[in-house]
Formats: sequence, structure tokens, C-alpha cells
Amino acid sequence: MAIHVNPVIAPQMSGLIEGRQKELNTREAEARTQKAKKFVKAERQLNEKIAKLHEQLAQTRQDFHLTPEHILAAVQTGLSIAEKPALKPAALADAPDGSVFKMPELTGNWAACTKGLRHPYTHVIRPITFDHEVAKGRDDVVLVHLNHRLVQMCLRLLRAEVWALSDVKRMHRVTLRSLPDDRIEGVAAVIVSRLVVTGGNHHRLHEEITYSGGYLKDKTYSRETGVKKLDDLLATAKPADANDSLCDALKLRFDRNLDSVQKTIDARSKERLKDLEGTLQRRKDTEIRDISTVLDELEASIKAELKSAEDPEQLSLFTEDERTQVRRDLDALKARLSRIPEEREQEIQAIEYRYGDYVARTFPVAVVFLVPQSMVGES
Repeated sequence: MAIHVNPVIAPQMSGLIEGRQKELNTREAEARTQKAKKFVKAERQLNEKIAKLHEQLAQTRQDFHLTPEHILAAVQTGLSIAEKPALKPAALADAPDGSVFKMPELTGNWAACTKGLRHPYTHVIRPITFDHEVAKGRDDVVLVHLNHRLVQMCLRLLRAEVWALSDVKRMHRVTLRSLPDDRIEGVAAVIVSRLVVTGGNHHRLHEEITYSGGYLKDKTYSRETGVKKLDDLLATAKPADANDSLCDALKLRFDRNLDSVQKTIDARSKERLKDLEGTLQRRKDTEIRDISTVLDELEASIKAELKSAEDPEQLSLFTEDERTQVRRDLDALKARLSRIPEEREQEIQAIEYRYGDYVARTFPVAVVFLVPQSMVGES
């Protein structure tokens, strides 16, 4: 009958049987167990960190409306401004309709946008998608993400249009959308603005798109303070066409209440900046903590290196030239160590200055008019 012995005690069995050893030595096994526990803990912490980052990513996508539909709209508009062919819908197995597109033939600087479309093995030109879920787990479609060359070039054109002069601009920054009559009373104007927060050295600390607006009446204007209400209205609204008389009426109301609209934009920016104070403070504290940690670890590492180099037996193993080089290296380490306290103070002061006296600047980008469906009829 075979006897199975635990691998931890197997090497010690002969000593125990012969009496040369009176107790088991489990230190090696305990060390392996502790090492395994560290790996398990590290893996668990890594998984928790990944899950947290994924939640932050999902929240950011929601906050900034980074949906595949919005990215597609930005790309189509950018291609139109550049007078390039539009993306054409394509069919792909198990992909929802309207989620896959064929890249047009692009030339010049735009030709780089087609890089990577050819399959590395079949050499077939693949279609593209803006939806991560569509591209997940398959190689017959190319994911065009926010950092893709095509998206970046289109966004660059759209940003340029924000500052373009009237005689050269190629995009009107006014649009009309309609809602069911029971969702809105009268006319509303929503201002899409770019909020930029800069620090003491004009370093850009934060940038985002904000929405502000209110209701335009014949002679009065009332602000809609609920940001969630504006988001809901914009999410529900559908594109609409307007005749000349409606356009003239909207322009008249908007111009008549321009001062009130500007006050609404400024008020929204101040409110948002107040909300960002905590975020900026936490970001500053994190940067200070990170740079302090890096310099503390560098300081400890240099001290440990200098301490180990004090062993005279090590120097005796080297030739005279090698000992001279070692002394030079040690002198350089000591000089670097002496500079760390001043460097730490300078880095912290630079961070404090960057986050000090920050200023918010608001740049109106576009106007969205919201009207009841009955005012425009079927679009």
C-alpha cells in the first residue's frame, strides 16, 4: 500500500525516522505561503483597481456624452467641412444596423486615417465602427476610438470652426430641435460653452463642455437652473427644420434677451467652478503626494546604496582605477542626495503655484433652440 507524504515534510522524513531530527522545519513552507498570500492580495487589489477605473471611464463617457452616435456625428461633420466623402453604412454579421461603416477613399493628409484597415492576414479592407461593444472580440472590423487619426483630425477642424471669422467659417453654430408639445412650453435656448480653467502659470487645469439656458418669451427671459432638466430636454429633442419666419422670430427673441442669456452663461460657469474646487484641491494634493513619494523613494534608495558602499571589503576587491571610479560615483550620489530636500520644496511650490489663483474662462460655442413640435410640424 502506497503512503503519500506531504511534500513539505517528505525531505525531512528520514531524519525523523532515524532520530536525527526531532521536529519539522516548516519555515520554508511558511515563507512560500506568505509569498503566495502577497500575490493573491496583489491580484485582488489589481482587480479592484481595474474595476474602479472602469467605473470612472463609464461615468466619464456618460458625463461627456461620448456615445458612438455623437462621435459618428462629429466625424461626419468634420468630413463635410473638409469636403471629403462621407462614411457609408456597411453590413456586418451580428452587428446592429447603423453601427458599421465603410471608410471612403481619402487622399493627402487624410490618407493616414485609413492605416490599419487592411487585415494583416487576409489583406481585406475592413469596415469601421465607433462602438466598443461591436468591435469586442472580433478582428473583421476596426474600432475608431477618440484617439484615432480620423476622429482627431475631424475634432481639430471642429475646434477651428469655433474661432473662425464670419467670412471664412464653414459651419453655422446654431441648430433647431423640437420636442413633443407636452415636454416644453414655448421656446428655449440652450447655450453650449467651453469652460477652461487655467492656473497661476496659465497651465490648463480643467476643460469641459457646459450647458446653460432658459426660456425665450416675446419680451422676457427666464433661466432654467436645472442642469438635469436641460440634459433631459436635449436628449429627447429631435432635429427639425425651420422656415424663414420662424428663424427670424427666434433671432429676434434671442437678440432681445442677449444680456440675460450672457448672465445665464456666466452664472452657470461660476456654479460649475464652485463644484470643481474640491476636485482641483484633490488633484493638487495627489500631485504633491506623488512627487513627494517619488523623491522619498529616491532618497531612501541613495542612502541604502551609500550604506552598502561603506563596506571596506568590497573596495578591496577592486583595482585602484575601479576604486577611484567608485569614489566618484559615491560623490555624485552624495551630491544628488543633498539636492533632494531643495528639489522637493521646489516641486511642491511649483504645484502650489500652478493650482493657485486659477481663473475660469467661458467661450460660447453653439446655440440650440428647442421648440414644440407644433411650431415646426413634421421635420
